[in-house]
Amino acid sequence: MISDDIKTDLAKTLPAGRVVFDFNDRPEYTKDATELVFTPDALFFAETEDEIIAALKWCRRHGLPVVLRGAGTGYSGGALAVKGGLLLSTERMKNIVIDRDHRIATAGPGAITGDIMAAAERQGLFYPPDPASYLESTIGGNVAENAGGLRCKKYGVTKDYVVAVRGITADGDIVTLDNNCPFGLMDVIIGSEGTLFIVTSVTLRLIPLPSPGRTIQAVFPRAVDAAAVVAEVTAAGIVPMVMEFMDRDAIACSNQYDPGHRIEEGEAMLLFETDGRGADSDADRIKDICGTYTPSVLREASGADERETLWQTRRNLSKAVKETAHSKTAEDVCVPPSRLPELVAYVEQLRRRLRVRVNCYGHAGDGNLHVNFLGMTGSAGEAEDTQRGVAMLFEKTLALGGTLTGEHGIGITKKDFLAREFDPPTITFMRRLKAVFDQADILNPGKMFV
Repeated sequence: MISDDIKTDLAKTLPAGRVVFDFNDRPEYTKDATELVFTPDALFFAETEDEIIAALKWCRRHGLPVVLRGAGTGYSGGALAVKGGLLLSTERMKNIVIDRDHRIATAGPGAITGDIMAAAERQGLFYPPDPASYLESTIGGNVAENAGGLRCKKYGVTKDYVVAVRGITADGDIVTLDNNCPFGLMDVIIGSEGTLFIVTSVTLRLIPLPSPGRTIQAVFPRAVDAAAVVAEVTAAGIVPMVMEFMDRDAIACSNQYDPGHRIEEGEAMLLFETDGRGADSDADRIKDICGTYTPSVLREASGADERETLWQTRRNLSKAVKETAHSKTAEDVCVPPSRLPELVAYVEQLRRRLRVRVNCYGHAGDGNLHVNFLGMTGSAGEAEDTQRGVAMLFEKTLALGGTLTGEHGIGITKKDFLAREFDPPTITFMRRLKAVFDQADILNPGKMFV
């Protein structure tokens, strides 16, 4: 806790009305999507670079950390003030400018991802990365976590579209980094979870808006068959715009959350969408592969409304799963698509072995599976099995040649497991890199590294 004198000094240093000390009326700023709670010493709503520099210098003078926050939709605790200090919100820095001639968008870190997409589409352009939280998440948060989304298999993730980032160093200097920077400095910033740099502007590459294709839904009597279809589609060189997986329990959560848009029940469902050149032939080949695994349902969306209903159901899935349980722990492991059937089968084993409800869904095209451990009563046994289940899941993922996170980041929820994926020299090298950018460890301390 900071003293009243320090609070008074901070209130005088920063613009009036935008510094908060009492979080009773703003509890959302003490947590993120993990529902873990850490109360900062203060919250500041920044609107300009000069204000951020003033806040940063004040924090350096008083030895307090600075934690960046966008919309707080993250699942790894990256926006939580685990060591107190100043929570610096960039949500008001949300300007968006589309340059149609050069096919770029320039946006403030607080710009909502969906608003960038919509602005680009009004100019006949396309910004592909689309995390499920695209209607809420900010581009600054997407850069911090290198977010992907449903379209990542074909179109890539955030880093594939960042042309330049402008921001403020831990020492308070304004710097612009782009693709021409030696050492690939811009790429180092993307995915660094706010531990190296305060992003104040992002320039994004846009592409021509692709022509629409076809949406296919396939429901299978066995989850491993759905996963096998994913592996076979990938092996055949087919790259749909979207290829999403949902298991039986995830489907049940969706139907309970939105009974007006029920999904046909089965052990697993796949959703595909093709687009652009070759969309029809890709759709036909996908249907042929699905057919060899005897799906209980294999159909196409009959029009734009039905297609949008299917995809909105998928995008609402995180909320749907959360609504059904007392507590939710969400992990986003990633394995090579060829190993996805083994991972799906292992999740089935976890469901039978643990005292918690377990389900999964995710971006099947790149092997990114979101596995959820749901406590239904809040008991100590459920909490114990959740921790045990997460550890077991991570061990299996690494054994399959995968990685601990596809797009959620490390933050605080996975940092204890980082040493299982990376050897000591690699982690030491990461620590040294952090020290080069932020010697005083003022930016988002307590994240990523144990």
